[in-house]
Amino acid sequence: MMLTLTRTVPHAKALFGQLRLGAEIIAVTLEDPPGEGKGPIPLGTYRIILTYSQRFQALLPELVAVPGFTGIRIHSGNSMADTAGCILVGRYQSGEAEIAESRVALGVLLTRWPEWHNDVIEIRDA
Repeated sequence: MMLTLTRTVPHAKALFGQLRLGAEIIAVTLEDPPGEGKGPIPLGTYRIILTYSQRFQALLPELVAVPGFTGIRIHSGNSMADTAGCILVGRYQSGEAEIAESRVALGVLLTRWPEWHNDVIEIRDA
């Protein structure tokens, strides 16, 4: 089943979105906004696999062959300070540029890995 990240709320301090598995919203997302950090991941469709992250010492979703980016993962975190160019997941937007319950949201995504592993993620604007 395909994952879809739809960017919904552009903000000067963060770029918010929704992560869907099929038609079901399973998390909200946070990325660097344009012009900040590495900026958002380019729109497109990317292969997504589960690989071991040395940084996090855990198996995490990794987007493959993102132009201009390397090591792009989906992981927990609450603000731009945590992104390093990656996609953060949470249960809800908790502030102007923050999401909350990110470990819970990541747990949901990882629990459902058989449904998306070795498939693709589409990143698009609303």
